[in-house]
This record gives sequence, C-alpha cells and structure tokens, in this order.
Amino acid sequence: MAKFFALFTKLTVLITLLHQSIASESLQRCRRESTCILTPEVTEGPYYWNTTLMRQNILEDRDGIPLRIQILVNDVNTCTPIANAAVTMWHCDAGGIYSHYIQASQNVQNPQKDNSTFLRGILLTDVNGLVTFDTIYPGWYIGRSIHIHVKVHLGGTYVNESSYYSGAKYVHTGQLFFNDSFSDLVNQQAPYTNHTGSRTLNSQDGIYASTNGYTLMAVQYVNSNNGFSSGLTTAVTLAVQGLSSATTTTVASTTDDSQESTTSDSLSSSCNGRAGGRPFWLW
Repeated sequence: MAKFFALFTKLTVLITLLHQSIASESLQRCRRESTCILTPEVTEGPYYWNTTLMRQNILEDRDGIPLRIQILVNDVNTCTPIANAAVTMWHCDAGGIYSHYIQASQNVQNPQKDNSTFLRGILLTDVNGLVTFDTIYPGWYIGRSIHIHVKVHLGGTYVNESSYYSGAKYVHTGQLFFNDSFSDLVNQQAPYTNHTGSRTLNSQDGIYASTNGYTLMAVQYVNSNNGFSSGLTTAVTLAVQGLSSATTTTVASTTDDSQESTTSDSLSSSCNGRAGGRPFWLW
C-alpha cells in the first residue's frame, strides 16, 4: 500500500507539472497571435448599479459556497494583457436576490431601491491584466440560468481622496456562466437548498445561447478530497476592444478597508475567452 501511495504522489506531481507547462504555453501562444476572438457581449440586465466598492472580497454577509474568480483582460487586437482596466462584477446571492434591488428581486410591486452592496465590486487589473474576486457561487432566479455580470472599463482614473473611478469608457458588458451539472450539485448544498422551484438551465436561457457558451466557466474544487467545504475556484479570459470603440462612463467606487491584493501569477487561458485556470494551491 505504501508503494501505491508513493507512486500516486509521483504521478500527481507529474500531472501538475504538465498542467503548468500547458498553461504557460497556452498563454504564450495567445500573446504571440496577432489577434484574438472578441468575447461576446450581452445585456447588462436590470440590476446594474454604478456605485460599487473597490474591493476583492465582495461577500459581506452573504452565505454560500466560497468561489474565487480570476479574470484576465486581453486586448483583442494584440492579444496582450491590459493593465489598469477596471473590472466590475455583480451577481445575486444564494436565494436569487441582488443588492440595491432587494425588493425588485422579490417581485415586490413598485419596488424601491436600497443601499445594500453585497456581491458587488470593482478592481483594477494588475500589470499582467489580472483581477481576482472572492465571492460565492451564485444562486438563481426565474427566467435566467445561473450567471455573473461583468463590465470592463478603460482609461479611467481612480482618486483615493474622492473614492471615485471616473472618466472611463465601457469596452465590455458580459455575463459568465456555469455548467448545469455542477450547478445541480451546488444546489443540493445549504443554503442553496432553501431556494425551491424550477431552475432555468443554460439550454433554456436566450442570453446564454447568444454567447454560444463562450464564457462557460470550468469550476474546480480547491481540494478535491474535501469537496465543497474547501471552496471553489475558476478563471476566465475577456478579450475586449480598445478605447477607440468604447463608450464614456463614470463609475463611482468606494474603497473597502478589507480589500486584498490580487495575485499577479500567469493565468491558464485561451485566446478565445474560454475558461481556464489553476486552483488556489498552484497560484
């Protein structure tokens, strides 16, 4: 038995090294190519709010399975990473509720907006074009498959004194999706089990169909032996247009004291925006 475990350990190390080699070659190939495939854009939906905390951890008081998402922002024309791009992320909680739109999420007539900010954040990409958000696996609501909203802005300025990121231009508005089979497993866990009803699948979601599955993310356990209790990780590449075709916007943001520094390690990715990446213990 001892020999078996020793052999298994060696095999695991070899697979890990092979994975890292493939990941590095994938990123280098992406950077060598003269062009990338533009990541499809979709609607921002009804729950966008341009007042967002500048922070990595967007959980606040929301319960759910921890999820770390690493996003690489590439210039579609050069296939090189874009530094200082502002990436905004927002999504619903395990019960399908969006902050700032709690009443609307609950189908209240004549809903009023609120000042809650859970599961919303904005970060600037580092020199390698990367941002990392710590959140939870999203829940669902009627009519939509499970997804996360993202926006990418370029050319703005973040001023610490005013806590505003302003003068930017939108270059991407999109949504990130999850494998339905994996979501089935998630929804068997607490607190997702509290949300009953019939969930919309990707195959039933017109917005997902419009992306051709381009931003369907591959999710991994942080530790496969511990499953969901260890948390989840995933990564995605967004290939975006430069400033010439962008729309000017102002994004209000407030610095959160709990902000953490994002990782600057290379991301396993492909030029077409499909998901890739490495678990936490390889970062």
